[in-house]
Order: sequence, then structure tokens, then C-alpha cells
Amino acid sequence: MKKLNLNFLIFIILFSILFGCAKESKETDVESDIAAIKELYNQYCIAVSASDLDHFMSLWDDDAIRMDHNNFAIVGKEKIRSHFKVRFDPFNNKMALYGETEVEVSGDLAFARGNVTLSITPKGKDTTTHFDVKFLDILKRKEDGSWRIYIDSPSLNPNLSDESMEAELGKDQDLSDPVL
Repeated sequence: MKKLNLNFLIFIILFSILFGCAKESKETDVESDIAAIKELYNQYCIAVSASDLDHFMSLWDDDAIRMDHNNFAIVGKEKIRSHFKVRFDPFNNKMALYGETEVEVSGDLAFARGNVTLSITPKGKDTTTHFDVKFLDILKRKEDGSWRIYIDSPSLNPNLSDESMEAELGKDQDLSDPVL
């Protein structure tokens, strides 16, 4: 009987150690996935700012979908490439992330939400247009463990002045702690 209790105790200890290590490993994997996805968005900004369409497209899944606000969905990597080619070639673009990019990983899918600024200047001109953009994306893990943009859904953030915030947001909304 003592031998059975001792074996059972050893089994429980080993099981606890293995289970504890596996849980820690999964948490570490999620943290590295989040870091990799945040780096993907850093590379996105670098590619846009350099007008490097090949680098930019390397961040997209083959079956990707781009869903611009008030526009038809663009399905497939090659159609997305065509969509951006006319936006890269004739312009000098500058893009930068701002604020925290939020990332949640769930198996082989991840969800990311964040904000970027985009400045577009036609080549040879002095006129620059600035955009404040938010995005909500779904990413896919590839077989090699890397992440790619699967569904990209950007939209413009509203441009609110201090004087018009109350009128535009509503008088009953608490403006002392705006959500960014």
C-alpha cells in the first residue's frame, strides 16, 4: 500500500511539473506571437514609407481581404497589389503607428487594433495630405509560424476640434477621459 501511495505521489508531482511547464510555454509562445505581430505592423509602416510594394505585399496572406470603408472588398493578394500600386508609385508616403497596438492571439488566428498616421505627398509637389487611420485586422499564422494579414479593415478616425467635440460627440458624453 505504501508503494502504491508513493508511486501515486511521484506521478502527481511529475504531472504537476509537466503541466506547469506546458502552461508557461504556451504563455511564452503567445507573448512571442504578439511581439511578432507588432513587428509585422512596424514593417507595414516601413514598407509604406519606403513605397516598397514587394515588402508591403510580403506581409499579406495569399487569400487576404482588404475592406476599405465605403468601398467594395478587395479579395486576393494580387488584386490588393494592384490596388496599392497606384498609391505607391506616384506618391511619397509616410506612415507611423501611434498609441498601443492591441493584439489578441487565439490559436492560428489573431486580432489586432491600432492607429496610424499617413501623410501622402505627390512626387514633385509640396502639397501633403494627412490622414489619421484606425485599423481592425485579423491575421493568420502560416505553416512556418509567421503571421500574415488576412483581413485588413481600416477607416479614418474623425477629425474633432476642441470646440466641436461636444457638438459632434453629444452633450451627454463624458469628454474628460477620451478613449483613443
